[in-house]
Amino acid sequence: MQPLSFLIRILPIVVLPLTFSACRNNKTHTLPSGVQWQQPEYSRLFLLGTDGKDSFIALKNPEDTSQWMQIFYWGNKNVPEGCFQLKKRNRVACMTAVFSGMMDVLETETRICCTDNIQYHTGPGCRKWFAENKTIQAAKGISLDREKLLNTKPDLVLTYYIDNKGKEEWNTIAQSGIPVIFLQNYLENHPLGRAEWLKVLGWILGKPTEAESFFSMVKEHYENIAAQVKSANQDKPTVFCNAPYSGNWDVPAGESYMAVLLSDAGADYIWKNMGGTGKISQDIEKVYQKAKDSDFWINPGGCRDIACLQQTDKRLIQFSATKNGGVFNATKTQNTEGGNAWWDYAVVRPDLALHDLAKIFHPDIMAEEQELVFFEALK
Repeated sequence: MQPLSFLIRILPIVVLPLTFSACRNNKTHTLPSGVQWQQPEYSRLFLLGTDGKDSFIALKNPEDTSQWMQIFYWGNKNVPEGCFQLKKRNRVACMTAVFSGMMDVLETETRICCTDNIQYHTGPGCRKWFAENKTIQAAKGISLDREKLLNTKPDLVLTYYIDNKGKEEWNTIAQSGIPVIFLQNYLENHPLGRAEWLKVLGWILGKPTEAESFFSMVKEHYENIAAQVKSANQDKPTVFCNAPYSGNWDVPAGESYMAVLLSDAGADYIWKNMGGTGKISQDIEKVYQKAKDSDFWINPGGCRDIACLQQTDKRLIQFSATKNGGVFNATKTQNTEGGNAWWDYAVVRPDLALHDLAKIFHPDIMAEEQELVFFEALK
């Protein structure tokens, strides 16, 4: 782990007794007055603030970023009507590997009392903690075991939702009196925007200085690599992503964090002009036609060799990228249980992901740099 050498640029709050409140999730809220808000550097979906005594986190509604979905504060104020209150943060239900990876970075993984599927978490601290049988698994696949989660008596729940059905399921947990915090960082449109949610975890867990320091290190490294690639002024190889599944081929939209990552790595993403920040479903035949002459193919599903691609669909080996050794998958760190650091550690270390892709697309520029961390070539 890199040394934490940067100072926080916002008021520290960890020396205060914690009184932590979160407004209910079924309505929008107005930002409280008298609070000095810190604008994130890359994130679009949260604010951190202080009024000199109490500290605040405001989370935007991803579906309408002009609205505030949840507002949290801790300090000495009276609890606003309709808000939860929490006095402890020692037992955390961390319901995805993305956030456990951040907790691992902040060295707070021993607070995880409950999680989803243990095998998918790859952080070394988490793996050690889970191996000691200290953490309850409250999910099987995508199904939540509500009673098992409640029986662990967490102080708070860290989670996210994909749709309104998922959101409402989590709200049933909140109705039991446990604050449920929706961390929708997967909807950010920049890799550093996703990573910057480490600051939110830092504030929640009483590690603001460490979070700010770590993110500053990541941001500096990422920006240096992007500047190095840009200044080289080389031709941009064409690239496409992902693989067919159940009759469709979902590709990252042109304004997604993945599209930004590819661009910063010096590639010409063939769907860069397609609006949106999520994934867009494409007809398989259209993908074949548009991507057949592309130089590189990134993240071809679960395949780790060319034979797997051929077994999936014989047409997949007809791409120029397949024929010319240009297929790379972020499976180098995948373990035998299905866990993959690409889904947790790479979120908080997009600088390493950028390094990998820049080295793949422009090996002459990155020739003296370290070996690939997340990606491996399919052979």
